[in-house]
Amino acid sequence: MDETTPSASRMPGWLRVLKEGADLVGVLLFTAAFLGFIVQIFFRYVMNSPILWTEEVTMIAFVWTVFWAAAFIVNIRDHVTFDVVYEVMSPQVKRMMAIFSMVMLIIAFVLLIPATWDYLEFLMRKKSPVLRLPMTWIYGCYLLFVVNFTIQAALRLWRLFTPEWGKQI
Repeated sequence: MDETTPSASRMPGWLRVLKEGADLVGVLLFTAAFLGFIVQIFFRYVMNSPILWTEEVTMIAFVWTVFWAAAFIVNIRDHVTFDVVYEVMSPQVKRMMAIFSMVMLIIAFVLLIPATWDYLEFLMRKKSPVLRLPMTWIYGCYLLFVVNFTIQAALRLWRLFTPEWGKQI
């Protein structure tokens, strides 16, 4: 988040540090995916000797990058939405639509948390083919995404009931 944006200036210092840390982790994950991809191309096409671990590292880093960014970097209001109808509505209707969508999202994601946990426990028995990493660690980022997105939705829902609700639509 840019220091010049109003939301960054209102953000408490400790939260800004967490946000910058999350951004840094996202950059490092993307860099790992990119470097793994480059190493893979080099060894496959230049050295004519493909190595297996690069594919797995690239896949894992990519999965983590996607869910990490969705959970911690991209604001809930900046995710892809179908807003053709939403954009032509009055602010009050937009507010009601946002409240409804946040309630539905919270219900769905709260129901996802135990199911995701159960599936990750099931994956504890499985390991990745090359690096032999527990699959729970590979796909555990999805649980982070679900929990954080639920928290973001709850915060947005709460803000929709404050006097400054107009900033949330």
